[in-house]
Amino acid sequence: MRNRLVASAVLASSLAHADAPQTARADGHAPIGVMADHLHKPGDWMVGYRFMRTWQDELRDGTQHVGKRSTYSSAAAGGYGYHNAPTRMAMNMHMFEAMYGWSDRVTLMLMASYMDMNMDAELHAHGPAAPVPFRMDSSGWGDTEVSALLDAGRTQHGRWVGKLGLSLPTGSITRKDDMPHGAHGAMIPMRMEYNMQLGSGTYDLRPAMTYSEQRDGWSWGAQASAVLRLGENDQDYRLGHRGELTTWAARLWAPAVSTSVRLVGSRWGNIHGHDDAIDAGMSPAADPDAQGGRRVDVGLGVNLYAPTGALKGQRLALEMLRPVYQDLDGPQLATDWTLNAGWQFAF
Repeated sequence: MRNRLVASAVLASSLAHADAPQTARADGHAPIGVMADHLHKPGDWMVGYRFMRTWQDELRDGTQHVGKRSTYSSAAAGGYGYHNAPTRMAMNMHMFEAMYGWSDRVTLMLMASYMDMNMDAELHAHGPAAPVPFRMDSSGWGDTEVSALLDAGRTQHGRWVGKLGLSLPTGSITRKDDMPHGAHGAMIPMRMEYNMQLGSGTYDLRPAMTYSEQRDGWSWGAQASAVLRLGENDQDYRLGHRGELTTWAARLWAPAVSTSVRLVGSRWGNIHGHDDAIDAGMSPAADPDAQGGRRVDVGLGVNLYAPTGALKGQRLALEMLRPVYQDLDGPQLATDWTLNAGWQFAF
């Protein structure tokens, strides 16, 4: 009996130790580019804002760079035969999140996003005329996610967190902008390519499983996540499924400061079906068969946390990711870098 009591006391102490870093240390949360990694106590709230900027330039097919002239060239000349060639794209995503501790084992999460994107492209002018540059802009509310985070088990120094998420199709998939495709190059409104639309148009399952562990002076974690599209949208297509594996390690320099390094592997599929208002031969960004790919990123981050004082419970975080490997079903724009930043306040 005595041995059982001792074992129970050790286990309870271990579980308490696993809970404590979630609110007491800068590395109590994963790097800001990782979501759904922690839980909250019953009745506790957390609100936050995340910003993600992605910059893409240079066309790539497989692992090889592709010149824009080959994008225009005919198949007979060894090219792809598109009319347009995208040259660069910038995407800004503003994410607003709220989390609520429903019980000891369940935390609810709501996330809304606002998108702001622009793409530069060139229209190939046949003959000796120079290509015609133009820009497309798209902004507005994206899809909305509702999720339940579940306590999936504990270890002596860490915990498992499961996620059941559903993305709601609140983002538009019919955005237009002016393009030089009218008579004699006149600008006319046309539906923009798939990657310039604000949402998927479908209900998407977003499951994830995360393990994180904290020790004296350092922590680490790993997460597997997916985006699974449910059926086609009202424009008769669906985006490709997506899977991601990530792992990170963080060094705690003080209760208020930690730094992290992260490795991310992503894979996403091509589009199934097509939007009749988007001509697949116009641009690689409009081609359903030139959207999939695989990428590996390495990121460096910093987390700042206020354990006491007027800012108690608030976090600031920053993370920069750069690809070390890209294999794209192209030609499509390659990712150059991604910046994640965020503020969170738990109360």
